[in-house]
This record gives sequence, C-alpha cells and structure tokens, in this order.
Amino acid sequence: MCSVLNRLRVMGQCNMAPSNRRLNGWMIALMPYSIAIGPLGTLLTLEIASLRGSPVDVSYAMSAGSAAGVIAPLMWGFLLDRYGGRRVLALGFLGTSIFMLALTYVNAIPQISLFYAAASLFSSAVGVSTSLMVISSSSKDKWSEGYSRLNFISSLGYLIGDLAAAALSSILSIRLIILLMGLLPTASTAWLMLTMPSEGKVTRRSGGYRQIKRVVNTGDLAYVFTLYTALIVFYVSSGIFNTLYPYGLREGGLSKTWVMLIISAGLGVQILGFRVAPRIIRRLGGDAKAASRSLILRSLSYALIGLTSSTPSSLVVTGLTLYPLAAGIAFSTFYTASSIMVFEKLNHGEEGKGIGVYNVVTGSAYLTGSFASGYLASAIGIGQSYIVAGVMLLGSAYLFNRVSGRTTSMLEVARLRSEG
Repeated sequence: MCSVLNRLRVMGQCNMAPSNRRLNGWMIALMPYSIAIGPLGTLLTLEIASLRGSPVDVSYAMSAGSAAGVIAPLMWGFLLDRYGGRRVLALGFLGTSIFMLALTYVNAIPQISLFYAAASLFSSAVGVSTSLMVISSSSKDKWSEGYSRLNFISSLGYLIGDLAAAALSSILSIRLIILLMGLLPTASTAWLMLTMPSEGKVTRRSGGYRQIKRVVNTGDLAYVFTLYTALIVFYVSSGIFNTLYPYGLREGGLSKTWVMLIISAGLGVQILGFRVAPRIIRRLGGDAKAASRSLILRSLSYALIGLTSSTPSSLVVTGLTLYPLAAGIAFSTFYTASSIMVFEKLNHGEEGKGIGVYNVVTGSAYLTGSFASGYLASAIGIGQSYIVAGVMLLGSAYLFNRVSGRTTSMLEVARLRSEG
C-alpha cells in the first residue's frame, strides 16, 4: 500500500486508483465487527445484573474496559509503525472475537471485567489501525471523505448491532447473543485478508533534531498545543454529558424503551451526518472553522436540554430534536474535521505512534469526564451538569476558532516566503 505521507516522498510516485479501490474494499470488513462490538457494553451490563451484581460492579467492569482502551493505543501505535495497518487490524479483529467468546464461559463478575478489558484492548487496535489506513491509502484531499466513510460504516454497524441485540434478547439468553456476536469479527478478518493485499515492509523515517527544529520554526508547536487543549476540553465535556444522559432520561421518568429510542435516534442521525460531513466542512470554510461551528451547535443543544429537562414530555421533545443535533450532525462534523487536523500534523514515518498518542489523550480526557460526571451531578444536579458541559464546549469552540486564525496566518507566511 502506497502511503502519501511517507512512501510518496521515498518512491517519488504513487498510483492512487488502486489505493482508492482498496480503501472501499477493506472498510466493508468493519461492518461485522461493528455489529458485534456495538451492543457489548449493554449486554454485559444485563449479564452482571442477572448475576445479582450491583451498580458498583457495573461501574468497575465498564471502567476496566475504558482504562484498557485508554492505555492500549500507544502500544498499538508502535506496532503500526513496525508492522503496518493490515496486520494490526487483523489482530484487533481476532483478539476481540476471542475474548468476546471467552465472556460466554465465565460465571463471576471479576472475570467479566477482566475479559471485557482484554476485548477492549484489542478493540482499540481496530480504532488506531483504521485511522492510519485511511490516511495512508488515499491522497490528503480525500482524507475527509475517507474518514467520513469509515465512521459511517462503523456507526451503521453499531446501530444494526443494537437493534439486533434488542430483538434477540426476547428469545435468546444474553450469553448466547454474545456468543453469536463474538463470531462476527472473524468474518471481518476473512474479508480483510481477501480484499487487502499485504503491505510489505513498512518504511520508517526518524524524527530527531531536524523534526523538532521544523516544528518550532514554523509555529506548529503552538498550533498543536492549542489543538490538543481544545480536544481535551471537548472530550471531558462529552464524558460528562454522555455518561449522565441515559441515566438522566431514566430518572426523569422515561421508560427503557424511550431511552433506547432516543439514543438510537441520535445514532441514526449521526450515521447520516458522517455521509454529509465532508460537504459541511467545505461549506463552512475548512476543518478548523467547521469544528468551531459544530461545537457551538453542540453546546447550545446541551444547554437547552439541561434548561428544559424538568418533565418527561420535555425530555422526549429535546431527546428527539436537540439530542440528534448534538450527537448526530454536530458530532459527526466535529469528529471528522478535528481528526483530519490531527492527521495533518503526524510525523512522517511515525503516524502510528502519533495516532496512538492522540487516542491516549482523548481517551483519558473522556474517562476523566465520565468519572467527574457523578460527582458533578450530585453537587449541582443532572440538568445543571448538562449546562456545564455545554459551557465547556464554548471554550473548545473558541480554541478551534483560534486555531483557524492561526492556520490562515501560517498559510499567508508560507505564501509570502514562496513569493519572496
């Protein structure tokens, strides 16, 4: 596979047509895996409940999975730079499948936590490797479309998995559903092997003093610092809201069916959002401006949900209107735009480690928000916590606006240098 970020510079030329065909082919392999992994957290929560576990047991199990997902990307990033995306992606599929199947044979809650953490560790390999494969198998001007397509397929798989698990839960046991779901990632592995040829030897380039000097001289260091600060604020805010929202809907008087319907509505709009995200980004004037504008929309949605979350009827109305805006259109646009901004700053030959660091930082920020959400809700209330999360997003939007201005300035400096 010919990489625009590295091998194009080494080899001098690259035929992009075959890469684009492979890009479309291997992405389909994500569908069975996404169907399997989508409902896993919910299924395990129900299994722990059937074993008479407490909410604390559920919290420990989910936190174990989240912690593994935060720590693992850096390890996978090093392996990506050494062995390539195809091998790491296949390993992620197989590892996830093995530990999902292992979950069907355990009878104790600590074992569930352990195997869920192991499945999450291998699942994180899928996330980092697919991101690398998008940027290494298409030209830079196609990253937005490729990454949007990647997330469209994943989100669609999650939705299908949630709906399938909900339907099967009335006729099958939780363990049998997990068993059936656990077989699906093996189909993903087979499809990947059939549609994507081996990448061969991975070429690496060192960073060192020249790379550091280039970053400092061009002002990239301040750009990257501002970008990651904005991302951290976003993911802490999202961790607060996303952790509390389903619980808040239930505590607000809605039935389980309504809670699932509202969450599914957000995911459904998100799927459509990933389809149109590249066009939205172009119309809003580029990645940084699109990220800033989408955060403002998400912020207003959070705040309005918090201000009107007093009755079951208002929760339904905002859940079917404002929540899909925040979780659907705003998130898909922001996620696509901000990810491309990060990809553009990855060091040549060390893209895997760069994506690993990105996932560690954002995962840690999200986990921090999740942990803080319970204490925040206890102190000021659930609705007020939504408002706090919305205000945080305004801060993130401001930082992305600063990044947008800095990008314009850097481009102008580059133009003047080329003319002078």
